[in-house]
Amino acid sequence: MTKQPPFYKISVFLLVFSFSLIPLFSQSHITTPEEQFGHKIGDDYWLATYAQLTEYWEKLAQESDRMILQTIGKTEEGRDMVMAIITSPENHRNLESYKDISRRMALAENLTGEEAKELARKGKAVVWIDGGL
Repeated sequence: MTKQPPFYKISVFLLVFSFSLIPLFSQSHITTPEEQFGHKIGDDYWLATYAQLTEYWEKLAQESDRMILQTIGKTEEGRDMVMAIITSPENHRNLESYKDISRRMALAENLTGEEAKELARKGKAVVWIDGGL
């Protein structure tokens, strides 16, 4: 058995560790709120407007394959009211199927217990976060 130089194990570890970081650095840059607004969210005496937030959400949707924006109506001021859907790229591809499952589960019309269990197994949880006042 050949004796390895003392730095061999460290070199191998660093090489493997470096390769494990490649996915992190290959992802596109996601703009932080501070980069977008010049302020931290929650800073005293500063509040983003709806127009500023909408512009930021549009940028995030362009920067990430995990977020899409959909217009769901109009505000009282006539601006687009948007909804962000944030999930994996695979779930985005199957979104219509998950919407159908959610609709069927919510209505529960003519579903047997077994059918409901199967839909629950196939479906995805939906979390609605609303910033309304």
